[in-house]
Amino acid sequence: MMIREPRSAFVGRHRELEALQSLLDASSLVTLTGVGGAGKTRLAMRAANRYAEHEGVDCWFVPLESVQDPQRVPLAVVRALPLADQSGRDPLEVVVAALRDTPAILVLDNCEQIIDAAASFTDELLLVLPQLTVLATSRRPLELDGELVYPVPPLSLEAASEGTSDAVSLLVARARAADAAFELGPTEEASAAELCRSLDGLPLAIELAATRLRTLSIAELASGLSSRFTLLRTGSRSAVGRQRTLRAVVDWSYELCSPEQRELWCALAVFSGPFDLGAAAAVGGYTIKDVVDPLDELVAQSVVEADHETGRFRMLETIRGYGRERAEEEGRSPVLTRRHLDHFAAVAASSRVDWYGPGQTRVLARLRADRAELQSALTVATAVDTDTALALFSDLCYHWAVGGFIPEGRGWATRVLALPGGSATHRVPALINAAWLCLLQGDLDEAAARLDEADSQRKGASFSADRAATIRVEIDRWRGTHAMFSGRPQDAVGQFEASIRAAQECGHPEEALLAQFQLTTALSHLREPEAARAGRDALAYAESAGETWMRSHALWSLGLAAFVERDLDAAERFARQAIVTDRGFDDPVGECLMLEVLSWVDAERGLADRAAILLGATDARWRLIGSAITVHGPQLAAHHDRCVDELRRRLGPQRYDKLVGAGAHLDSDEAVAFALESKTTVAGGLSARERDVAMRIHRGMSNREIAGELVLSVRTVDTHVQRILGKLGFSSRAQIAAWYEATFASTSPIT
Repeated sequence: MMIREPRSAFVGRHRELEALQSLLDASSLVTLTGVGGAGKTRLAMRAANRYAEHEGVDCWFVPLESVQDPQRVPLAVVRALPLADQSGRDPLEVVVAALRDTPAILVLDNCEQIIDAAASFTDELLLVLPQLTVLATSRRPLELDGELVYPVPPLSLEAASEGTSDAVSLLVARARAADAAFELGPTEEASAAELCRSLDGLPLAIELAATRLRTLSIAELASGLSSRFTLLRTGSRSAVGRQRTLRAVVDWSYELCSPEQRELWCALAVFSGPFDLGAAAAVGGYTIKDVVDPLDELVAQSVVEADHETGRFRMLETIRGYGRERAEEEGRSPVLTRRHLDHFAAVAASSRVDWYGPGQTRVLARLRADRAELQSALTVATAVDTDTALALFSDLCYHWAVGGFIPEGRGWATRVLALPGGSATHRVPALINAAWLCLLQGDLDEAAARLDEADSQRKGASFSADRAATIRVEIDRWRGTHAMFSGRPQDAVGQFEASIRAAQECGHPEEALLAQFQLTTALSHLREPEAARAGRDALAYAESAGETWMRSHALWSLGLAAFVERDLDAAERFARQAIVTDRGFDDPVGECLMLEVLSWVDAERGLADRAAILLGATDARWRLIGSAITVHGPQLAAHHDRCVDELRRRLGPQRYDKLVGAGAHLDSDEAVAFALESKTTVAGGLSARERDVAMRIHRGMSNREIAGELVLSVRTVDTHVQRILGKLGFSSRAQIAAWYEATFASTSPIT
């Protein structure tokens, strides 16, 4: 006996079905959990039928969505089998008698509204029927011994090998079911993918959207998603009532929550992206201790998703949108929005205060993780209060400049500094940080104007004596940077020395670090024999404080000083130490500067291929963050240009461009790994067949294409690729391609 599945085509879910097969082999109780509309029922039906066919057992489906009385759960099972027992016996006895000698798999669908009764009945069944397998669907686990829980993910949004994701395939299949003439045009594929992404990959939402494609285009439908609960209303007549509109599905989940859980649901809906426990407590008005239980319940009911790897939580956009509507209806939105702003303003302020020290990597990682929330908080702040917006922008200075969000930061600088009103106390730090971002993008005129305005307004600000002193330190420092980036290193030296002196006099030696490593850079440009002294001072202090960012930059400045003195061994050693220190911190500006020096050293040593690949990787990274080596002054730009000219001369324009292009395909981690690799070729460590595979990877072929050309199985090619990666110490195919280009396709091979 098999379950009769719906007539509409079953789309995708290949990985999920394989996973469920393994779980059903391992346990007699498997529960599919997930938010309403995630496709639990269809997946359970297909998985149960596959299991029944494979094991040669009967398969029964028990719908529980209409069961309101917990005592009627056993009777629902009796009716589903069907047994037609008229004896008046206990329904449990009837089921046990029917299944005692017949191995079977039983699907209990929609257990959530009578979860205790469903769990109790299932437990009793499995105790007396060891040959029975139960596959349950519920928005929360049954919480029984031996239960294996499988959270059903949304449909995959990633394109498969044929170029279409499961989500888009479902959209097209259901659109054709509604209108047999429907075709997805080649120009609509990206829009369809974005539409499915906006619908969180939820099968129900996609199916409801597909019915609208009879009258709306993909673009028109996507533009109407802000009102998704009214737009997505018509479902299949064969669906249960609560699954015929998206609103009804989410209403059902909401009704299953306690009042406290509903309040927290609405509070968490204020977030734009993933959030942590502290943020959930702050926005919900809880202590961290008190928020744990209601949040855990929302996770258990599939309203909130928990990412155990990151320790953060998220809501699907559909669930979030519903919570926001409810909060708006109940008049809670202003309070929740203000709590959100206050919390992330505090996060930003602590990131600035706690920056210099051993927790620096953690601080930057948190700011990156909270990026969406910081954007939301800034948007609210610009509408609420100018001083709040200025302060929040200023406190995010390291997020913008070090985290790699320079263009984004400049955009916010323009926006908050254009707001009316605002005190000098909050405007001056914002002007200083805006100047820093301008410098990092080479906008020297605007940087100078921002610094001039900050200098003129600082006397009218109500700073404490300590804060006034650090403001002076910062203005001198960035004036020095401006002079150096303008090609005036002699002027820069004086400004840096003044900034360093002021930082030390006011008891903030950490504020001297930036000027110290830049002082070494300026003195190197002037070919001063003691150029490295300030960099060594910065390095010593950074090491004593457990600081990472300035330690890596100080090492870079020492590498630059050694390169200028033609001490290539020392230059490479310092640059390598710098990039290893910076690794994991993800400071893109610093990383680019360090890769530049390593490429210059390789070029000087005649390693033209490696140098060109590193330059290609660096150029791509500069573009990604909206900056360039030329931004950092004509002296550094001259080193870069000499390197490019030498490489073009040695390699020829065509070969140079090809190697630079290979480097541009390396991501940040791959470029760093390549830079730290041994200079000698390891080709002798590869077999002839492995070199054949590497060559085809270099040509851009997939493993399947390589298998066809070499008459091998895909599994054999996969094994060869893994061996190549292991022998070369690489982690990606892009690294193999770049290495092959530099090693075998070269007219000037690496030695």
